[in-house]
Amino acid sequence: MSKLISREILLVLSVILSLTLVLPVAACATKAPEAASVVNVRIHSQMPVGHYVTESVDLFIKEAEARSKGTLKFSHYPAQQLYTDMAMANVLPDGGVEMAQIQAMMFAGKVPEIFGGLLPGFYKDQDHYFRAAYDAGPDGGFMDRVIAPAFEEKANTKMLTCMGYSINLCTLTNKPVYKLEDYKGKKIRSLGKSVSVLLQALGAVPAMISSSDVYMALQRGTIEGVFSGLTSFYERKWYESAKYVQYYYTGSANFNMAANLTFWNKLTPAQRKAIAEAALIAEVYSIERAMADESRAREGLKAAGVEVFDFPAAEVKRLHELARTPLTEMLEEDLGKELATQILTTLDASREAKATWKDACEKHGKRLLAELK
Repeated sequence: MSKLISREILLVLSVILSLTLVLPVAACATKAPEAASVVNVRIHSQMPVGHYVTESVDLFIKEAEARSKGTLKFSHYPAQQLYTDMAMANVLPDGGVEMAQIQAMMFAGKVPEIFGGLLPGFYKDQDHYFRAAYDAGPDGGFMDRVIAPAFEEKANTKMLTCMGYSINLCTLTNKPVYKLEDYKGKKIRSLGKSVSVLLQALGAVPAMISSSDVYMALQRGTIEGVFSGLTSFYERKWYESAKYVQYYYTGSANFNMAANLTFWNKLTPAQRKAIAEAALIAEVYSIERAMADESRAREGLKAAGVEVFDFPAAEVKRLHELARTPLTEMLEEDLGKELATQILTTLDASREAKATWKDACEKHGKRLLAELK
């Protein structure tokens, strides 16, 4: 009997001892922090695989995933695999994808303020364009103070950065144009409302034609010229039917990196910071690539027998003067006089400043990151 009791006592003691050893470990395990859940992000872009804009999006993804320490996982759909660039004006605000490289002009129906960043003939050069967009005061330029807030309010979209496509837009024609009067009566393919206003001010006849139809239209003489960038003239071989380029600065053609605002607001501060930092890196990379590509296209056009005529400063000044009144009227009609005046004042105030495009991008980046703290 005593032996039986002893065995029972030993059994109880062994159980107590085992619990004493196990419970603290179990308690520690329950208090250990859980690994952050991975957020899956679908991102749309519109340019073909291999294009530097697409490569810029890939760079953004690489940086964002690394900086988020693996808590962001991107699925990239380039070349409009899921949706067209026009469809993104509805898809991104509705959450059909979480992020996208967008063509902001496609959102004009929702956000008419975008016209404030598309005023051909109002910019001195690329540095002036980015100063006006990002660096016209302590709170930034028209991109920070006007366009980005309007996208949040009216399109449920968080605008992050620009994505360089072409550092300039100009004209390619089938006959020489050496002065503004030579544009008179020429039927030239436009890029939208503000470009059409500019062309009309020059005496040309704007025509809305899809880029896919430009080659044949030039070949058949349906149009006599096209307003676009040097890279389009060269890569799409439009120069085969039109041998004259008129080069003067009208403004950078940029895409934008953007996020669905509802998605953005659900991210952790660390994840937002990772995305913002990655977008800023991709912005500078894409603009530098756009600059290099423009130089390559200029040399390629010349090698193909195209005359690239740099408009004299006096003619450029006349162009700006002719464009100012009708484009101001367009802006006041679309945005109201008060907002139009605010944007035009920003453009004028930033014209002669010394900051470069990269300086302006860096200041924008600091403000964007400061907002996240």
